[in-house]
Amino acid sequence: MISVIIPTRNSEEALVRTLSTLIGGAADGTVREVVVVDGGSEDQTRLVAEGTGCEMISGTGGAWARCAIGAATARRGEFLMFLRPGVLLDAGWENDFQAAFERRLRHGDARFAAVFRLASDDDTLGGSLKYYLRRLFGRCAGMTHPDQGLIISRAYFRELGGFRRRDGLAGVDLVRRVGRRRLVRLRAPAVRVIADGQGDTVAGGGLAGALAALLLAVRLPVGLVAGLTGQRG
Repeated sequence: MISVIIPTRNSEEALVRTLSTLIGGAADGTVREVVVVDGGSEDQTRLVAEGTGCEMISGTGGAWARCAIGAATARRGEFLMFLRPGVLLDAGWENDFQAAFERRLRHGDARFAAVFRLASDDDTLGGSLKYYLRRLFGRCAGMTHPDQGLIISRAYFRELGGFRRRDGLAGVDLVRRVGRRRLVRLRAPAVRVIADGQGDTVAGGGLAGALAALLLAVRLPVGLVAGLTGQRG
């Protein structure tokens, strides 16, 4: 059913952790293939990918640009899942997605995208509050965080024109074209436990990323935000 696409760069340990949460989905046939698109790792990322049966290819550009390469390479899944290395999916996530898919089919329209619930492995009050505010901000702004993953049918992805950008705003641009009505927020949580240096925010880190998130929250066009914050399409 699903082709999983993971962009990596020196993501050895993060990739191991993420792949471990896909085992159940692979066993029951939900995950049909995993495509790892590597941006020039110098650690053991390639050995991890090949040793676990993933298809390993090389790609250039940022994480979203490599996701686009993976989408063009994947062949087996009816759906595409874009997932960052270091993100752990909760056990039973595949059942949650299957239920959402069946609900959409009953309404006669399988054109939708789904994201996981953003969660934290920090059970302190401060950590829980931070992720609660991130989720609230995302819902109010109609945005998603890269750590939430993204699942979309291959046909709908093509209908929308795929990733039209190749910068840190590519995911935001795609989600905006999906729209609130067709974006399903799954109950299953996704927790990022290991960062791999590919950027922690919607549009990269630092002041530019924070500014981009603020401007996107007030619904400015993605192209305008990109120009104001120095992103490249």
